[in-house]
Amino acid sequence: MAPRLLFAVTLTGGHTVPALAVAEAVCQRYSDAEIRFAGVAQGVEARLVPRSGYCLETIPVIGLSRHLHLDLLQFPWMLVKGMVRSLHILSTYRPHAVICTGGYVSGPIGMAAWLLGIPLVLHEQNNFPGITVRVLSRVAVQVYLAFEGAARRLGGRERLVVGNPVRSGWTRVERAEARRRCGLTLDRPTLLVVGGSQGAAGINQAVARALPALVEREIQVLWQTGKPGYETAVSEARAFRGHVVVKDFIDDMEAAYSAADVALTRAGAMTVAELTHLGVPAVLVPLPTASEHHQDYNALATAQAGAARMVRQSDLNAARLASTVVELMDDEAALAQMRARSRRLAVPDAAERIVAGMSRVGLLRRE
Repeated sequence: MAPRLLFAVTLTGGHTVPALAVAEAVCQRYSDAEIRFAGVAQGVEARLVPRSGYCLETIPVIGLSRHLHLDLLQFPWMLVKGMVRSLHILSTYRPHAVICTGGYVSGPIGMAAWLLGIPLVLHEQNNFPGITVRVLSRVAVQVYLAFEGAARRLGGRERLVVGNPVRSGWTRVERAEARRRCGLTLDRPTLLVVGGSQGAAGINQAVARALPALVEREIQVLWQTGKPGYETAVSEARAFRGHVVVKDFIDDMEAAYSAADVALTRAGAMTVAELTHLGVPAVLVPLPTASEHHQDYNALATAQAGAARMVRQSDLNAARLASTVVELMDDEAALAQMRARSRRLAVPDAAERIVAGMSRVGLLRRE
């Protein structure tokens, strides 16, 4: 019988992309593997999972608000519904193992797996683990980590640092080709700005005000704004035609990263993984509202390794942004060192390491 697995993901690409990468690695090793996903209907998994050819089971859950909110009244009832649905899915499907990558779907699915005696495996993408992973780690067979610093905050019978799995086939694009694909001039220093799929208002405002100083130094900007900030950014960039390319969303991120000398981004776990995978020096601005400030921990670890500079949102303004970027662009030796240190943080075979680890302890058994 083929190995059967269920992956639990929630809402964002940060949870979904690593799980898809591991699922793909399982299928490469076991071509007849049966794989399903559990998630929420309104998350990115509803688009990415079916597109990748897997069945998505949806769970009726909501996140636990850390502030006074009406959702707190619904949470107990939704948790019960989520548990009932999770128990039904697992008792019907009977996977050999459940793999959770964090987020609130992992809560009921992980607890249901423990109650049914199904081995539970976790993957934590961040340097500061989320509350769901911290709780579930106490009953997990294996816990895979992207950062060594996360280990001391987690339980689990076996804790292994393997990095963050990224999408297969990700390779650096030759710079001239990357800039051509992005509509950029070939020979100018290039800043890539990415605040996430929805953009980042704080970053966008600082970039808009820093454009005169950047363009004066002949720096061109590839600026992903997100849909909410797109029209405003187009208006701001109009005076710098030929130096600024504005997009609401970038599909070809391989080319975008490869085109950049420096990237200005948030510090989500998968953003950091993608940056290091392609060796892109970065200025990281952690999302100040991220749960338990986990992006701060990601940014700090990357900066301490010499692969990035960290600037807090509260310190980000046009002058600080422009001076930091110009200082980096003017020091090719420093950039080369950052590229090398960034690549040293990458773990290109993270997904394969997870599959090998699961296989070693019999979680991918064939009956």
